[in-house]
Amino acid sequence: MAMTTIALHVEPGALGAVDASLALPLAIAEAHAAHVTALVFAAGVFRDASGADMTSLNEQELLARENAVAAHVQEVLQARGLRFELRGRSSFAYGVGEVLADQMRVSDIGIVSFGPGADVGERFVVSAGTFSSGRPLLLVPSGHVAATHPTRLVLAWDASPASVRAIHGALPFIKRAEAVTIVSVTDDKEFRQGQSGVELAHLLARHGAYAAFRPVQRGRGGVGAAIMDVAREVQADMMVMGAVRHAPLHNLVFGSATMDLLDRGPTLPTLLAA
Repeated sequence: MAMTTIALHVEPGALGAVDASLALPLAIAEAHAAHVTALVFAAGVFRDASGADMTSLNEQELLARENAVAAHVQEVLQARGLRFELRGRSSFAYGVGEVLADQMRVSDIGIVSFGPGADVGERFVVSAGTFSSGRPLLLVPSGHVAATHPTRLVLAWDASPASVRAIHGALPFIKRAEAVTIVSVTDDKEFRQGQSGVELAHLLARHGAYAAFRPVQRGRGGVGAAIMDVAREVQADMMVMGAVRHAPLHNLVFGSATMDLLDRGPTLPTLLAA
């Protein structure tokens, strides 16, 4: 699988914050010589350069600010020599999440900046991109300034269809990685024979990657915390995991690594697929 087309959501805001949000996505686009479709529209609360809430803006003022940010993004993309196109909200009849999901369906991957305390609009964008697009979505932590392609990956593996799709969606990253660690929380679910992380490592080796298998115990912190412990230990700069939407009662009783991630925000770039 090659990465030829990236659907990138750009949240209009202070230009410094916009530039920071572009750093990693554009590094990825350059590494893969990918076409970038930049979707510039406000999903969350617009904030000015000082961080002040600008919710009092009317629709015309908001559109003017989106257009100003789009012009800046165009300058940045042209300066980097990337192939690209710019789009805003194609139809105000669509919810903000559907705009990204619709573009992701004709792209190889979506990328969006996402952090803790995200408002309902930003949650809609991430939820639609993850669960409605059929494509992987890379969440980049807000304020993440690394401008180099990820090289140390952690793959969360539970043999579920979602984790299978996430790992296959991440193959363009996996093939370029210097180190890949497959993490399975072995006391979380029953694994059927033939679905072990060791065999996944063999599959990735046939794709030209070197991956090590790491079984871990759930512990008191839950599945997400156990996987993050390994990510910190191996100094990972990207995580890959399947996304599953459970019923609220299941989340309350058993917990959910997906909901933990969306509630707290990623601490490192995280590729999700449902």
